[in-house]
Amino acid sequence: MSSLRLPVLLAAAARLAPLLALAVSACGGGGSEPASAADQPLAQPVASAPLPQSAWSLVGVTTDDPNTGTAAQVEALAALPRRAALRVVLDPGTPPADYVDSVRKLAAVADVMALPLDSSAMAKLDAAQAGERARRYMEALQDTAPIWEVGNEVNGDWVGADPVGKISATFDVAKAHGKKTALTFYYENPATPGHDMLPWIDANIPDGHRLRAGLDYVLVSYYEDQNGGHQLSQAEIDAIFAGLARRFPNAKVGFGEFGWGGKIPSDATVRAGLIERFQGYASSEPAFVGGGFYWHFRQTMSPMSKPDFELLRAAAAKH
Repeated sequence: MSSLRLPVLLAAAARLAPLLALAVSACGGGGSEPASAADQPLAQPVASAPLPQSAWSLVGVTTDDPNTGTAAQVEALAALPRRAALRVVLDPGTPPADYVDSVRKLAAVADVMALPLDSSAMAKLDAAQAGERARRYMEALQDTAPIWEVGNEVNGDWVGADPVGKISATFDVAKAHGKKTALTFYYENPATPGHDMLPWIDANIPDGHRLRAGLDYVLVSYYEDQNGGHQLSQAEIDAIFAGLARRFPNAKVGFGEFGWGGKIPSDATVRAGLIERFQGYASSEPAFVGGGFYWHFRQTMSPMSKPDFELLRAAAAKH
C-alpha cells in the first residue's frame, strides 16, 4: 500500500498457537500465468528458520519508514506489554545498507516481517529484478527479519505484468535464505472484474504451483474507505479465510494490512473504530490468526504520546 498508487485505487489470529502467531492480508477457474524462469525453484533451498520464541503477536503494525523517527518507534514498541509484530516496508529509493541500523533496533523490540517490494513498485520491475532486489535486502538485513512478504496486494490492477513471476522469484530467494514467507492479496467488495481475489488465485496460482504448498502465511489487505465504507460481515470474513485456507493448506491466514487509502481521519473516534474493529475480527476458519498490520503506526501511534498508541497498548494487553 502506498500513496503512489492511490489514484489508481480510488478510481476504480483461531488465535495463533502459543509459539506462532501473526498479526496480521467463492472460487473460479481458468488458466495460469505463463511459465517463466522465475517459476523454476532454486536448488536445495535452506530450511526455514524458526520464529522467535516470543511468538508473533495478534497485534501488528506497519512502519512505512523505519528510518524516520526510529527512536520514537522503538520506544513505543518497547512500551507494549508483549512483543508486537512489525511489518517493515523497504522503499525502492533507499539502499539496503541504509536500513541495517534502524531495522536492527526495531527487531530488538518487535518481531519483524520485511516487505522488499510494495505493490506500488511492482510494475517497475520484472521477475529477475524483483528476485535480485529481495536478495540484496535479505543479505543486508540478515537475521533481523524471520519473515519476508514476497508480494503485496498482488492481484491488484496496478502491479504490472507477470505478478506471479515476481512473487515466485522473491519466494525462491527467501526460501534459499531460510526465511518464512508471507503473501498478501487485495480484497474488494465489489471486486474489479478480473481481479476478484479467490478467482484470481485459481487463474494465476493454480493447484500444484509451489506457492500453494510453500507459503507460511497468506494475508489480506482491506481498506474500507476504498470500498465505499463497506465493513466486512462475519459471513464474508469466514468465506474469505476458508477460501484461502483451502488453496494454501500449509499456511496460516489473516489480515495483513488495513488503514486508510485516502486521508487519515482527524477524528480520534473514527480512527479508534477502525483499529478496534480489525483488532477484534475472528473467524471460524482454524488457520485464521487474526487481524493486524495497521498501516499508519508511524503517523498515529509513534511517538507513544499520540492518542492512537493507547489503542495498540490495550490490544497488546488483551491478547
